[in-house]
Amino acid sequence: MTEENNTEQNTPGETTPDDTKKTKKRRNSGEAFETDLAVGRNTLKLSADDPGLKADAASVGYDAAAIAQGQAYFDALNEAYEAQKTAFTAQLNAHTIFLDLMKVSRQKSSRIVQALRLVLRDDPKTLANLKPADLRKKAYGPWSEANRYFFNRLGDLPAVTGLLAGIGVPQAMIDEAKLAFNNTQTAETAHKNARAEAQRATAAKNDAYMVYSKWMNRYINVLAAALVDDPQMREKLGIVAH
Repeated sequence: MTEENNTEQNTPGETTPDDTKKTKKRRNSGEAFETDLAVGRNTLKLSADDPGLKADAASVGYDAAAIAQGQAYFDALNEAYEAQKTAFTAQLNAHTIFLDLMKVSRQKSSRIVQALRLVLRDDPKTLANLKPADLRKKAYGPWSEANRYFFNRLGDLPAVTGLLAGIGVPQAMIDEAKLAFNNTQTAETAHKNARAEAQRATAAKNDAYMVYSKWMNRYINVLAAALVDDPQMREKLGIVAH
């Protein structure tokens, strides 16, 4: 058995050259875990249904009650694994929504900033006080902080918004850009919460795996000795001869 270790998602709004490698690693790890579950499911079913195996297992201390306990550990693991998959799907969906909203917000905010630089080209002091977000900033954190300050300050300067209206950027357009930015912040919080839930689900699954694998490994080791003269059953159980 191999315990699955899931890699975390990247920082919202940022990607790295290792994204493809991480995705491939996560997929391969998931496939190995699915195989592990399939083997365990088969072992427990045979242990409960096959009369000969039931007798062999009972002879080494694994009676029906012991097998039922192992089944309970397996069921708990399977339930935790399904919960983890659901949580990771929710995280990916939240991440996609966040990225889509951030793209829209950047576009709308950029229009306002570009217009602002135009109307304040002869007033560098006022422009500097507004601290418009640097359009070259790609990381979400610095851009978000700058944008938040910018919109808050702009709302206190009716003279500046009047200049913007004079070149075709009315208050409604500014409000629309601010709303898009607020929606992005809400989506960022939702993504952080979904990521935290996925991490909790992974921890719960790993805890369940530790309990189950400890039981199953002991059971297989004991069973392998009991089935030393039954290679056919050993093969059905996936026990490799050494």
